[in-house]
Amino acid sequence: MTVADVDVLVVGAGPAGLSTAVLLGRLGISTRVVERRAAGSAHPKAHVVNARTMELFRQWGVADEVRDAALPLDRGIGVGWVTRLTGIEIGRITAADAPDEWDRMCADSSEALVSCPQDRIEPILLAAARRLGVRVDFGVEATGLGQTPAGVDVRVRRAADGGTETVRARYVVAADGARSPVRELLGIGNDAVAPVGHLLNAYVDADLGPYTGDRPYALWWILNARTQGAMIALDGKRRWTYNFAFDPERESIADYPPERCAGLFREAVGVPDLAVTVRSVLPWKLEIAIAERFRAGRVFLVGDAAHRFPPTGGFGMNTGIQDAHNLAWKLAAVLRGWAGEELLAGYEDERMPVARVNAAQSMRNAERMAGTGALFTDPSVLASIEDAAGKDLRAALAAGIPAQRDHFLFQGQTFGHVYRSAAVVPDGTLAPRSTVAEYRMEAHPGALAPHTWFRTPEGARRATVDLSADTFVLLAGAEGRAWVEAADVASRRLGVPIAAFRVGADGDLVAEADGWRHVWGITPHGCVLVRPDGHVALRVPGAGADGVADLIPALRAVLGRRAEAEAPADTLDPADPAFP
Repeated sequence: MTVADVDVLVVGAGPAGLSTAVLLGRLGISTRVVERRAAGSAHPKAHVVNARTMELFRQWGVADEVRDAALPLDRGIGVGWVTRLTGIEIGRITAADAPDEWDRMCADSSEALVSCPQDRIEPILLAAARRLGVRVDFGVEATGLGQTPAGVDVRVRRAADGGTETVRARYVVAADGARSPVRELLGIGNDAVAPVGHLLNAYVDADLGPYTGDRPYALWWILNARTQGAMIALDGKRRWTYNFAFDPERESIADYPPERCAGLFREAVGVPDLAVTVRSVLPWKLEIAIAERFRAGRVFLVGDAAHRFPPTGGFGMNTGIQDAHNLAWKLAAVLRGWAGEELLAGYEDERMPVARVNAAQSMRNAERMAGTGALFTDPSVLASIEDAAGKDLRAALAAGIPAQRDHFLFQGQTFGHVYRSAAVVPDGTLAPRSTVAEYRMEAHPGALAPHTWFRTPEGARRATVDLSADTFVLLAGAEGRAWVEAADVASRRLGVPIAAFRVGADGDLVAEADGWRHVWGITPHGCVLVRPDGHVALRVPGAGADGVADLIPALRAVLGRRAEAEAPADTLDPADPAFP
């Protein structure tokens, strides 16, 4: 048995685990990933990549690769309800139906949602992690762990030869899926809701170009007497998945061999002699489960290990990747010594409420879909849906479709979460309340820093997310030079990386929109401090009595350096070696 030391061991190489590895690698943290599978996902699984996750991919330099691997935008801007692809269209929801709404969504971010399946995303993230020097080992399973005050000893076993070793890590991130063995080892239970449905997901190769026509649907809900399900376009050409219900009390996955699944797929398309190859079939549950805790000592749960919920809305993979984004900078800050251990408590404080909101909305989406007959319809009810006698039934189902808009247009759910934790300094104002569909953008403490386009003096265009990757960022108004100077002092005195910018005609940046300060909620003399994960740590609307005296205590509080935060206020003393 050998012993290897590493700062962070990540267990699991799915999207959440690989995202953790990329983030830690970018921050220079010694990281290793072990994955019990022999290789990454061959089945497409998740496919929705929301605009916030695309912003993160933009920061990591992989957004273009993901876009290139995604469903072309002009083939994925809608959802259709049909009896078959060759049958009757019952209704639809598309971005083209509400162009003003689409334009507003595009104005909220530098990026747009894409549909890119998990089996294409994982190799992109894996390559990015390895380029950053992260070691990723497949076929290596974590079999036990023990914690000490200084770290975690994790026993791992190689599938290839049965060899074992102990990995000694300062921290462990469990990203090992819905049935997380690490979560089981820790004895962390689930706050679970009984499944409301059981489905099979068939991954299919078939040329449907002649039958989709010019309809730009990423998702097709199929409703006929022979089959009901959801068909997902993965590339707009040959790659598809078909999800349909089955009853595990009366049947099993063995009852659905490739030829039977191919037959159901042909019924969904409406072409009896269609050439179909079924590549794989996976069962899944329409369920909610949230871990009782997201942390046990030095071990943290991310992604499906921490939470799982229905795919209706596509928030599973996105929530997991954003978990990683919340956690990684905190681990790096503690490991580098510029934050206290208290900072790590904010991970659960901030991410568990997000998981609960996303889980509840995903379940509401699933329940609402019953109103359109999707997935849960008694086939006998659909006996006449494809003929003249089914006109009234089709009209009734079509009437339920507009209520599904929150299922597919969820800008507020994507961007509107406002963190409340010790890593946020409140300013006494009420947080904006986004709805599922509507995002109310504001630089409120705990909220995402608003998307804004800036220009550098050289004319380069920068979005907010381009400024805030991997470091604290301070943005001050045109008269906020004192804040920029204070940020420099605070950075040197506390050892914390802060990039500071004054926004104005003669400043470091110029905002393209005149109303940027209104959205950010500051005067020309004010400032906003943004955390490395893009959420606002501190907002000071106007000039402070002393920038350093305001900024340093706030940073100490945010970073869990409580004892220092309770020390006398700092001032900008010309005798101080940190004075510029």
